[in-house]
Amino acid sequence: MQRDDSHERSKDDKIRDSDISKVKTEMETAEKIFYKELSSKYFLLDKFNTDQLRDMCNNLLGKGPDVEYYEDKNTKKKTELPQYKEDFIHFIIEEFRFSEIKEYALEKCIVTSHFFEK
Repeated sequence: MQRDDSHERSKDDKIRDSDISKVKTEMETAEKIFYKELSSKYFLLDKFNTDQLRDMCNNLLGKGPDVEYYEDKNTKKKTELPQYKEDFIHFIIEEFRFSEIKEYALEKCIVTSHFFEK
């Protein structure tokens, strides 16, 4: 009976290793795609104005980048810091694939299809 138990653990270990390997491969693939698309995403998003970026976040995700606060050490008063174009660009780069950004840009007439021709 002990052999069956160790055999089962070995089988479970193989399944676990296989699952870990699959997840690792998926993560590596996603990372490669992210870095491959990074400059294209930035170049396209730079064509948006801040309001368009904010609208994209709100319309597609229902949220934007986290609001940051400054706390005065003396008064303990918290002040909301402004969100700039770059804040939205970095947020969108993390949340969307290039194809999604492209589709949104074309749909909202931010750029035309000629923008994507070489």
